[in-house]
Amino acid sequence: MKKEITIPDHFPEIKEEDKIAATRRREEYSIVRDLQAREDNEAIVRRLARDKEKQS
Repeated sequence: MKKEITIPDHFPEIKEEDKIAATRRREEYSIVRDLQAREDNEAIVRRLARDKEKQS
């Protein structure tokens, strides 16, 4: 995964406000994605712990 997204030079009509808005949307998406991943991982850990208790 790339660490930085660059805007090609063939989009000269993009305004600075649009760049800022796009950056904000990416950051918000990243936060939502990270929270969802955390919830999913916690659910997996709980399920594995429950399965381990059942086997013991």
